[in-house]
Amino acid sequence: MDRPQQAAQARLITAGHAREVADFARGIVGATSGDSTAGDRILAARRLRLLSLQVLQWTVRAEVLAGAPWDVLATALGRDEVTVRAEFEEGTASWAVRQAADGDAAAEFEAAAQALDDWYRRHADDLLDPAHEAPVSDLFTHPTE
Repeated sequence: MDRPQQAAQARLITAGHAREVADFARGIVGATSGDSTAGDRILAARRLRLLSLQVLQWTVRAEVLAGAPWDVLATALGRDEVTVRAEFEEGTASWAVRQAADGDAAAEFEAAAQALDDWYRRHADDLLDPAHEAPVSDLFTHPTE
């Protein structure tokens, strides 16, 4: 499996985490006037923060696989290059090796991409969101160089 394909798969995972953040955040909005305790509201906010960090982690991993320079990643993260490289390089390489060995991964990613496209179409706001029919599946059907 080539790096651009793995980068696309990592972006798909990123999109899945982003969907989870959006859905969880919607639940927080829905509970705004409910009878949750202070502890419940704080725990929900902490969980949302952790879910958001997964989006960030997978975004960086996808960019590593896409060949983004370490100095660019470090600048975007507001951290030094050595620390960013130490945090992401080995784990990203290990994940890529495992993905390359997984013969079923392509079919699983295709189904996941379609499900995210469906979710996107259900939730897209025509005034705010770009008009994409298959924004996630396009990673695999119309890859960019």
